[in-house]
Amino acid sequence: MRSRQGRVTLPPRLDYTFAPGGLAPSIPTLGEEMRERSSSGNTMASFADLSVIIPSYNARHHLARCLAMVQDELPGAEVIVVDGGSADDSAGMVQRDYPGVILHSCRNHGWAYATNRGVELSTRPFFLFLNSDAYPTRHAVLAMLERLDRRPDLGAVGPVLLNEDGTRQALFGFWYWPTWRDITQPTAVPVLSGACLMTTRKRFEQVGAFDEAFFLYNEELDWCRRAHQSGFGLEILPSTVVHVGGGSTTKNPLLMLESWRGFVYLSEKHWPDWVTLVLREAMRVQGFIFKRVDPRPSYRSMWSQMESMMKRGAYRESPFDVSGRGVPDLSPTAARGPE
Repeated sequence: MRSRQGRVTLPPRLDYTFAPGGLAPSIPTLGEEMRERSSSGNTMASFADLSVIIPSYNARHHLARCLAMVQDELPGAEVIVVDGGSADDSAGMVQRDYPGVILHSCRNHGWAYATNRGVELSTRPFFLFLNSDAYPTRHAVLAMLERLDRRPDLGAVGPVLLNEDGTRQALFGFWYWPTWRDITQPTAVPVLSGACLMTTRKRFEQVGAFDEAFFLYNEELDWCRRAHQSGFGLEILPSTVVHVGGGSTTKNPLLMLESWRGFVYLSEKHWPDWVTLVLREAMRVQGFIFKRVDPRPSYRSMWSQMESMMKRGAYRESPFDVSGRGVPDLSPTAARGPE
């Protein structure tokens, strides 16, 4: 039976007004803050060593709510929004209502590309990768900061993700066992969701950037696998964060195709050849059958593309406009890719 955690009270769906202003130079670093809090017992924290990186596309309502939450709950954090050419005035809203946020607008090359762009713009030693429809709390983010600071063997940590009604969010399908158990202490896991994931700059550089051959889905699975290969562990913490899920996606059949073809590409990168061959053949047969029986024309076209893609072994060809950078070198001296 699926385990559930208690319901939570969400922040009100209100617009917040914040006075413009920057960080004071006297704000302590995270290490200094930890020592000061340890000696004084003070539970207040600044977050002056944290860059919050938010990729966003056509999610203005969720993004506004997310930014309100971030500025209220994470004072002093560097906040970076990478907007993939949204048509809903997301960029304008950020400029008008959140002047302290670093805004970068670019072509929509997908989640991995936008997140990597945010890393290139960041200046802090800790990264919080945050979807625009996720709403972090001070307690959850502080718990992640403290855990990473104490455990250099961890590549990344994440919270328990909740639906808006306070129930546990199902992640990665039935096989992902952390979804079906209560998380009451830091727990080692095989993968973490990119909806709310924290790492450090140094550890991110050791693992490498997100693979931009993924447009959407599977990119965090690839990164987590590479983190394990680099000798790092991953943990989910008992603190919770609300994540709406699908806040910037529509029921586009090509997103379904992207999810499946990305999974085969993931298999090619990390699993034995026979696994990739079995996946290819299973998806080819699925496409062959459903392109004939699916009553929806747009889906029939998608099934036909799947059959062709898997037959040709062309699962590196996204139906969307990916950057072509693969896993880019994000060092300061590296040449910048396309906008």
